[in-house]
Amino acid sequence: MTKEELQQYQSLESIIATAALTPLFQPIVSLKTHEIFGYEALIRGPSDSPLHSPINLFDAASRHGLLAELDLLCREVAIRQFGQLGLNAKLFINTIPAALLSPDYPHGLTLQFLKQAGLSADNIVIELTEQYPIDDYELMREATTHYRDMGFSIAIDDLGAGYSGLRSWSELKPDFVKLDRHFMQNIHEDRQKRQFVQSMIDIANSSHCRIIGEGIEVREEYLAAQSMDLHFAQGYYFARPNQRPKRELDAALFAQRSQRTIVSTGKPRSDTLVSSLLKQLPPVRTWHSVNHVGERFQNAVKLVALPVVNDQNQVCGLVWRDEFMTLYASRYGRDLHGRKPIQLFMDHSPLMADINLPLKTLSQLITSQENQQQQSMFIITEDGLYRGVGSLLDLLRQITEMQITMARHANPLSGLPGNVPLSEQINDALKKQRDVTVCYFDLDNFKPYNDIYGYSKGDKVIGKTAALLTQHVNPELDFVGHVGGDDFIVVFESADWRLRVERILRDFEGLYPELYNQEHLDAGGITAQDRYGNPMFYPLLALSTGAVTISDFATIQSEADLAEYASSAKSAAKKISGNSLYILTNKLAPRIPATEA
Repeated sequence: MTKEELQQYQSLESIIATAALTPLFQPIVSLKTHEIFGYEALIRGPSDSPLHSPINLFDAASRHGLLAELDLLCREVAIRQFGQLGLNAKLFINTIPAALLSPDYPHGLTLQFLKQAGLSADNIVIELTEQYPIDDYELMREATTHYRDMGFSIAIDDLGAGYSGLRSWSELKPDFVKLDRHFMQNIHEDRQKRQFVQSMIDIANSSHCRIIGEGIEVREEYLAAQSMDLHFAQGYYFARPNQRPKRELDAALFAQRSQRTIVSTGKPRSDTLVSSLLKQLPPVRTWHSVNHVGERFQNAVKLVALPVVNDQNQVCGLVWRDEFMTLYASRYGRDLHGRKPIQLFMDHSPLMADINLPLKTLSQLITSQENQQQQSMFIITEDGLYRGVGSLLDLLRQITEMQITMARHANPLSGLPGNVPLSEQINDALKKQRDVTVCYFDLDNFKPYNDIYGYSKGDKVIGKTAALLTQHVNPELDFVGHVGGDDFIVVFESADWRLRVERILRDFEGLYPELYNQEHLDAGGITAQDRYGNPMFYPLLALSTGAVTISDFATIQSEADLAEYASSAKSAAKKISGNSLYILTNKLAPRIPATEA
């Protein structure tokens, strides 16, 4: 042993003998509730020692055969400090598989530590770090089963950073899996990382496991993780490790976008909602008498029905004129029932629709009812309270007008709405300051494909692209338009629009076997004549996508402004090889003249 190694050994022994370790705690955040779910305990050695760094500390312990002693001491000081802090959350404690499997590892002490700290085992998660290999999986399964029987949960730490991560996952069936920080850093700019993380999330959901993304340091990484339905996240973006960690996080960390005066309605155009059918009709109260309702009907001969509400303005029923007058106008009806409350004679199950319900959804709801009796009036509510009534005839008229408009201006090749409906959609978004993202999709290398495979196959490409776009949007919020040739526009109001675009691009690649013969697939493209008649190699078809979020640009005041930005974004996307998404930001936007008022 060299002099330096001896000093290191003596320093390590002193640290273990005096428990000269400092536990820090970093929050693990739920991306569903935006609350702190747990804390990971991180250990530091003495600040004036070369063993201050946990990497140096554990490497030294491994070389000098003191790994089990150090591992147990880390557990003890972390549990004691966590108990003193009184944090109401789970505690994640790192442990090294090699130490856990050591023959002289003193099992059973952890429960003692917990008892002394006033903690229970069901709040503790044992993290098995991937930085060291697991040599004996059978023995490791026995160890983790032992901990589970005592009430602990199991996590695999740093998945993807070390040894046989997927095998450890399969063999040990952990409750949590922590993805190494490599996969979270710049995830918003790296499509392959997002695909990997999404695959891990899918595996976790199917195996009743939860994923924790480590190393999230900037807002863009958080937004990407949030859009992918990641369960939990950890990193400097939320909080740094601290001896006295935060108990609550700033709500601003979870705000989706800093808005100026943009109103994110999350709604389609107003003329496609039930609100466009709203008619004011004063209701009657549940305690109003039959005579009172009779007078209302007699004073309004065209009144079909009357809504009935309680004193909190909640809908209780509907009184139909024909049924009511049959009762009321009978020989003894008025005398017998005139003073009784109307709630005894109303329809208790009227058709109701929220004011923000799309007309298409209401139409489907009506036609799918098992009761085939078509009611000419329905009640419109907002937040569960009465707002007015709507007419079935008006619904039919508006649906018909929408269909005629779409059919008149639809692209004959794809069946999608063309320029006129698209223009209406965009102008409505600008007028109402809806927070939308416009994506311009353009097919690369489409002309040479047409030249080689013929227009019939080219039309097939257009049709499949249209179907792909339609498949991946939210029909309640988003709008897909075909503006001619091989150009498509999607107006996204879905918050997860970027993830939807990535799925479109991924699935477009899956179309290649249907569109090309094997020779061209193997070559990665086709040879066709350019505009000058010279042979030229063209890669496989690709979708170039330029994205512009309206609220990011104060200078977008008209459809013409937006078209300039969207074209600029699409041009930038076409310079990227293969299927691509280019998001235009304010810093990269071209200079565009201000639109005249």
